Amino acid sequence: MKQQYDLLVVIPVGPNCKIPFIADTLDSIIHYCLCPYKIILIDDSKKDFGAQLKQNYPDIDVIINQQRFGLLGGLYITLSHAFAYALDNYQFKVLLRMDTDALITGYNPQAEAIEMFDKNSKIGIAGFVKRGKEPRDFAGNAVENYWPMHQITTYALTWRFLSKPKANLALRRLVIKALLNGYAMGENVFGGAYMVSELFLQKLHEANMLPDYGIQKIYLEEDHIFGLLTKAIGFELGDLESGNLPFGVSWRSLPTSPEELYKRGKKIIHSTKIYKDLNEADIRQFFRDKRSIRADDAFFKEIKE
Repeated sequence: MKQQYDLLVVIPVGPNCKIPFIADTLDSIIHYCLCPYKIILIDDSKKDFGAQLKQNYPDIDVIINQQRFGLLGGLYITLSHAFAYALDNYQFKVLLRMDTDALITGYNPQAEAIEMFDKNSKIGIAGFVKRGKEPRDFAGNAVENYWPMHQITTYALTWRFLSKPKANLALRRLVIKALLNGYAMGENVFGGAYMVSELFLQKLHEANMLPDYGIQKIYLEEDHIFGLLTKAIGFELGDLESGNLPFGVSWRSLPTSPEELYKRGKKIIHSTKIYKDLNEADIRQFFRDKRSIRADDAFFKEIKE
């Protein structure tokens, strides 16, 4: 019988990751996730990072890639293997996929996602939804989304299709299926951190899309690919970022200051690498200090009781 969890957390680990920062991200999960959870690391480092981390975090699962798949379609393959592993071994309410430079900063970040998926089973993936050329995040920042729109149109619907005919034929078929289900060209949920439902992953698995090696070589990021797959199988993208919803995420830096993210009650943030003159060590120290304060606060004690 499969073990049951409220939350699974899947984290891909590459060769440029730093062990202390990964450990800090793991500590944030342990501190704030007050529910049954399981952490799954995908070790794509070829440096035994997973084995090193398991020495101090023995309860985590470590999946070791036998070959490095890298980014773009390769990361889609890596994540698909992890998602299939999750389905094979566990039952769960939601799965959080997060980068090593993402961080949990609030209690029970899975709660809003569970509620969303329970209310609407057709939502498969949720987080910061990007539609159109320049959507805006919760903080009002304009976010570039033209690239996937251009890539998909170019390689699925123009003569550039011939550059990689096998992969681009698979892409074209996906695009047609997605468009028939109301797909807006290039729409996706930002990949640094997002939630998916077990039902959604089961349907992807049944459709032979965990993974579909035929699309490994298409020139898209993994979140753009999953956006396409979501609509191709008739599921929807869900917003968990706008207003005071739990996600506060951006690509290469934080979307706003650590103080503002904390004030707004954001529970899942990305990227901790930089914000203005703050580096990753500074940002992580800010939120580590907040964890120390919250360990003694009334809210924490009430939940524990």
